[in-house]
Amino acid sequence: MKTLTPKQRLQRRDNLGSAIAASGPLIGFLLFGVIPLILATVVSFTELHTTDLSEMVFVGFENFLKVLTDGDKRTYASYLSTIVYSLNVPICIGLALYIANLLNKAKFGQRFFRSVFFIPYVCSAVVIALAFKSIYHNESGMLNALLSFMGFSPVGWLTDSPWTFMAATIIMTVWQGLGFCILLFQAALANVDTKLYEAAKLDGASDTQIFWRITWPAISPTTSYLVTMKIIWALQAMTETYILTTGYNTTVPAWGDSQAWVSDLVVKHIYNMVWVRPAQDGYGMAAAAGWVLAIIVFIITKINMKLQERWVSYDF
Repeated sequence: MKTLTPKQRLQRRDNLGSAIAASGPLIGFLLFGVIPLILATVVSFTELHTTDLSEMVFVGFENFLKVLTDGDKRTYASYLSTIVYSLNVPICIGLALYIANLLNKAKFGQRFFRSVFFIPYVCSAVVIALAFKSIYHNESGMLNALLSFMGFSPVGWLTDSPWTFMAATIIMTVWQGLGFCILLFQAALANVDTKLYEAAKLDGASDTQIFWRITWPAISPTTSYLVTMKIIWALQAMTETYILTTGYNTTVPAWGDSQAWVSDLVVKHIYNMVWVRPAQDGYGMAAAAGWVLAIIVFIITKINMKLQERWVSYDF
C-alpha cells in the first residue's frame, strides 16, 4: 500500500470535506425536486385516492383527458380566476416604473423610500395576507371603518362578489410585489446614458418621445424579465387567496357558479383535489392537473420570450 505524504492526506481531507459540503444541496435537490417530479409523473397516469402507492391503478392518459375535456366547472372557474388575478402583473409593473422614475428624479430620500417599498417584498406572504384580511374585514376592518366615516356603506370585500374579492386580492399582491419591481427599474433607469437624453432635448424631443425612443428601449430587458417572472408567479399563486378566505363561513362563488369558489386559483384547485376531494379526484387527477399547469406555464413563457424578440432591445 502506498503511503500518503502529509500534504496528500491534507489534500484528500479537503476534497472529502468539499464533497460533503457540496452533497447537501444535491441531496436536497434529489429528495425534494427530482424524486417528487418522477413520482408525480408516474402517479399522473394512475388512479389513486390514498397515500398507499400499492393501490395505484394504471389508467393511461385518462386523467389528462378529464382535466382538459371533462368540462369540470371547478377547473374552468379556477383558470378564469387565475387569469383575472394575473391582471396584477401589468398594474404592478406600470406602477413600479412610474414610482421608480419619480424616485430617481428625487433629490433626497431615495434610500428611505426604496426601503419602504421593498420591505413588503421580504415579508412573509402569510403575514401580509393576514394583515390585509383584517383590513378587509366586513365589520371590524379598517377600510370599512374609513368608508363608514366618509359616509359610504361598508363593502364586503371578500364576500360580496368575485370582482370585489379579486380587486382586494390584486391590491394586496401589487402592494407586496411593488418593491422588487421598483428596485430593478431604478437600477435600469440609472444605467441609461444621460448623453442620450441631452442629445434628444437638443433636437427638440418631447418627454413622451424621449420615453418611447430612449427610456423604454433601454429598460426593455428589465421589463422583459419582470413580465416573465411575474406571470409565472401569478400562475402559481395560492397562498394569498387561501389565507384571505380562511376562517370565513362562506366564500364568493366563482363568476356566478355555485360549484366553485373565486378564491380557488389553479394551484388551490389542485390542492383541493388531494386534500378536499380525494375520493372524487385524488392524487392521479391532481398530478395530471399539475403537469397541465406546468405545460401551460412553459408555453406562455416561450410565447412571451418569442414576442420579446420584437420589442426588447439590447443595444443601449
